[in-house]
Amino acid sequence: MSSIRISNNSVSAVVSGYGVAEIEGEAVIVYLDIAPQHPKVVGAIWASLVNGAREWLRLTDDDAEQTLTVRGINRRYHRLTIDAPRIAGRARPKHIRLVAPLACQIEHLAKPFVALTWTWTSHDGQAHTLSPAVSLAAMLERDTPLPIRIAWGEYLLDEARARGLATPLLRGGNAPEGWIVAPTAWEDLITAGITAGRIHLIED
Repeated sequence: MSSIRISNNSVSAVVSGYGVAEIEGEAVIVYLDIAPQHPKVVGAIWASLVNGAREWLRLTDDDAEQTLTVRGINRRYHRLTIDAPRIAGRARPKHIRLVAPLACQIEHLAKPFVALTWTWTSHDGQAHTLSPAVSLAAMLERDTPLPIRIAWGEYLLDEARARGLATPLLRGGNAPEGWIVAPTAWEDLITAGITAGRIHLIED
């Protein structure tokens, strides 16, 4: 049984995993895996996270012996929902996973974003993992005009960390590893890496 709960002023929900980023001085939920439970409970927490009232919630993690005051992004998360097995004739529980858009897309280079570990199983049963460094490079390559190569991911993340521009998410439970990345002069990092021979425009 999970020892993590998230609560608003009326309900408390069991959480399997969470990722929290500090954005503009506030603790913001960027990843939340809500364990299967009554759909009304899930719906109430969902509403608190996405409404525009900037509602605060309590995230209590007994394993880490801490309680955080957090808020949602106050707009839509990417929401993955499945029905869980029905228990004793009650309403069918819902299992819901929320991922903030800033963990899936760079919306603006002047705003922070999140590079997560992504895992999935292909149709042939093979497990796959995309590291935060690869996610970082892939997001930059896809969402910006910068001349990024996926192979530069480790270098870019290492440099951002060294300069204090990438901070690990505060995580609990089964949440994936992730980094909140501040607005960064990526052109300078690329130039420095090429000059130092740490990255290359053409693969060997």
